[in-house]
Amino acid sequence: MLTISNITLFISNFCIFSGLNFQASRGDRIGLVGPNGAGKTTLLRLIAGRYEPEAGAVNLQSGCKIGFLEQDTLEISLEQSVRDFALQAFAEVKQIEKRLEEIGIAISESTDYESERYSDLLNEMERLNNRFTILEGDRAESRTEEVLEGLGFNTEELSQPLQRFSGGWRMRAVLAKLLLQRPDVLMLDEPTNHLDIDSIEWLEQYLKTYEGAVVIVSHDRFFLNRMVTQIAELRNRRIYTYTGNYDKFEVQREEQVQQQQREYEAQQKEIEETERFIERFRYKATKARQVQSRVKALEKIERIEEPDNPQKRMQFRFPDPPQSGKVVMELTNLIKSYPRPEGDGKIRVFTQGQQLHIERGDKIALIGPNGAGKSTLARILYGQEPFEGTRAEGHNVLMTFFAQHLADVLESNRSILEEMESEARTSEVRSRIRSILGSFLFSGDDVFKPVSVLSGGERGRVALAKTLLQPANFLILDEPTNHLDMSSKEVLIQALEEYKGTILTVSHDRYFLSRFATKVWRVEGGRVTEYDGGYDYYEWKRGKQLESKEGGDPAPVVAASGIAGSAAPVQAAATNGMNEEDIRRTGPKSKEQKRMEAEIRKRYSSQTGKLRKEIESLETKMANLETRKEELDAQLADPAFYQSEAAGKAIKEHADLSRKIEDITEQWAARAERYELLEEQMKQELLQA
Repeated sequence: MLTISNITLFISNFCIFSGLNFQASRGDRIGLVGPNGAGKTTLLRLIAGRYEPEAGAVNLQSGCKIGFLEQDTLEISLEQSVRDFALQAFAEVKQIEKRLEEIGIAISESTDYESERYSDLLNEMERLNNRFTILEGDRAESRTEEVLEGLGFNTEELSQPLQRFSGGWRMRAVLAKLLLQRPDVLMLDEPTNHLDIDSIEWLEQYLKTYEGAVVIVSHDRFFLNRMVTQIAELRNRRIYTYTGNYDKFEVQREEQVQQQQREYEAQQKEIEETERFIERFRYKATKARQVQSRVKALEKIERIEEPDNPQKRMQFRFPDPPQSGKVVMELTNLIKSYPRPEGDGKIRVFTQGQQLHIERGDKIALIGPNGAGKSTLARILYGQEPFEGTRAEGHNVLMTFFAQHLADVLESNRSILEEMESEARTSEVRSRIRSILGSFLFSGDDVFKPVSVLSGGERGRVALAKTLLQPANFLILDEPTNHLDMSSKEVLIQALEEYKGTILTVSHDRYFLSRFATKVWRVEGGRVTEYDGGYDYYEWKRGKQLESKEGGDPAPVVAASGIAGSAAPVQAAATNGMNEEDIRRTGPKSKEQKRMEAEIRKRYSSQTGKLRKEIESLETKMANLETRKEELDAQLADPAFYQSEAAGKAIKEHADLSRKIEDITEQWAARAERYELLEEQMKQELLQA
């Protein structure tokens, strides 16, 4: 379907690709990864025809259509409605409808039913009707609404003009139009950047049944793990392909690098010994033949490249904060609304008059649909946003707020150093600025760069660096991973895991949240629902609730007190025929119960997480070994193969592989059994908590 052969591309005299090869076939799900600046977006633009390579070719199968979602919104007419814009995907359907109408009029006016023109009109009508059926023209409107609503638009918004929506929502409309066009090769550049978690999950389900090839550039690890079946890594101006999702790629890549390092070191040792022999006996006539032989061997040797050094990574940890009181923050009577831009009524964000309670050590993931009020709630907690209720900080609470929109916190006319110095309140803090910036990969003259020339990722690192200047025991982070690559995300995750204070973070990155959050607050429908567990627990519990709702069972009810609702209140449990003890356990929980459950899950999470990674690594190794064993099986099944010199080596390798597979299978079984045991133990402790 798509083949890239031996491409070389220069941009501004800089070599981007050299001898690059790549291909995508129908049904492929490919994750295109690599460090920032490796050329991922450039490769997609090359495929889309935006660049002309110096050498090589991009070949498309006859009739193959390319669809490309870029990170930046294209120039589009903003006067048209969301629905009309997306319906442009059915331009051919509209043309067919118009032509069929013309044919219908021509036929009705015709009087010579035996003429060639009449016969041609009937044949054209039949052909167009068949094409209309193939394109599902009768479902154009319903499919358009289905996709737009799946991406987060509500029914009322579909008739509103695009100019009323932000850039992120316009990007959703562009994505909807692209999905409805159903190109043969669908290329998505950071498609989750402007989507909330619900919309990302809808997109995952939609793409699972997509018939064409899908090529995805993304820093969303969960999205890649769930969507792709192969990884194409851009490295050293070429592409290296790996089978499996992103987690499996990391394991294979590490094994490959270690193997290459061993081979490189062994070859370097051999070269050094050969060069020493040549140097030692170069001028001895009795050794001339041996010296000449080694010189020729050295010239013919195929040099193994030294593996890339690990990329520079951010290295930081949050300073140990002074301890706050047990209660960090309380909101009562949470009601918030904004006046509508048209001046007609109000936009109601929070309507339930809830009470929210945050304790020392809570690590809260704040999630929900875009526009539900997540960032508004973060600002209310920080004290930047007025609301109708009351806000009470606990004893000795020191807060830091990382804003989602970096333009709100960075002054473009300052240098990086000046931006940091503007936040430094003491000489002791000013003395640490250079070392902090070094931890965020700004060293030497980099600190004098103007903020105005920084990329999105660099601006994100500067804003994060500012959060380290003052010790804080309550971090409020609004989309902190936007523009961070996976390596930088891992560093941030580790710092948050080790942080001893309280955290509330708004994010749509599910992998990021699953690593450190101990509670989930979901904002939706004017209220906050609390899930007393990590993100994995939230997904499980939310799935159960949706299943119950679809099955006609009563939806979870809100506690009469108006406090942020538990995800499993008493009434819901009682309707399922549970006994009194079950109801007690699943009813509203005390703060102590919630704390104990969070500690239990956190304690077991460290053990099960490590086991899960080991199990996945063993499964990858086992799959690779079995693939090689199957290749040898095919060779050894051929009687003629035993006449070759390779037969003995193949038989020995086959026996070695069998032993290795048996050993790994035993290791896998032991870890899987241990994993299941820990899961069961955790369930029992949670029941007793």
